[in-house]
Amino acid sequence: MLRRPVSSYGDRSRRVIYVAAEGAKTERDYIALLNDTYGERDGSRFRLHFCHPGHDNGLRPEQVVDQVLAVAGPGDEKWAFFDRDAGDAREGEIPRAMHRAHRNGVQVALSHPSFELWLLLHFQQFTSQENGFSREVLKRLRGHKDAKGYEGYDQQSGDRGKGLGGQRGRALLDRERTAVRNARKLVSLCPYGECSARHADLTPIPAPRTEPYEDWTRRTGHAPGCDPLKRDPSSDVWRLLASVGVGTEGT
Repeated sequence: MLRRPVSSYGDRSRRVIYVAAEGAKTERDYIALLNDTYGERDGSRFRLHFCHPGHDNGLRPEQVVDQVLAVAGPGDEKWAFFDRDAGDAREGEIPRAMHRAHRNGVQVALSHPSFELWLLLHFQQFTSQENGFSREVLKRLRGHKDAKGYEGYDQQSGDRGKGLGGQRGRALLDRERTAVRNARKLVSLCPYGECSARHADLTPIPAPRTEPYEDWTRRTGHAPGCDPLKRDPSSDVWRLLASVGVGTEGT
């Protein structure tokens, strides 16, 4: 059964969530879009704080975890976004980053093959295993009739780069429920065979080192024995949205 977060914050308090990400542009723009649309409205119970590293070169998975730990305090809610992307020797680094996140009370949103899969899930389901390569995901994203503004996404700098301003951001809004639903289905379709989004835990981690790694990884809905590098395709970004009530019933 999906466990929903129980708010321990007062009626006048706002839940602050610290997020660090591998990408220097797309993920930052996406967090800003969520914040501007849902986190800053009257009555909002959350605010997302993006932990920018101070440069635009991007971060590797272990650096993402270190970045959020450097900005957030010990008792703060922390998330790390990073990708599977093939061809850059992540076979060892992603498991290390996940264990480091577990030890320090950080939740991980892993996307396989890339964060762009999460964007695509706003417009369609995608179940093809891509072995860590994003070519087909990008092709579908650029070509989808409802993905306004994505025609030249990630093809060059400027308006054809990876930003989510203008039309691109607007195209994602009001499609969060579709994205969450599609991402949840991918958990149940995981090649490992024992994973289900129904078992995901959306509650904040109470404190570092308060649960074994097996319980920490169950938060994603994936079984403890499921290799993160083989969750192809998948995106855990849905868990952050669902935990703050975006993309669920009533939103």
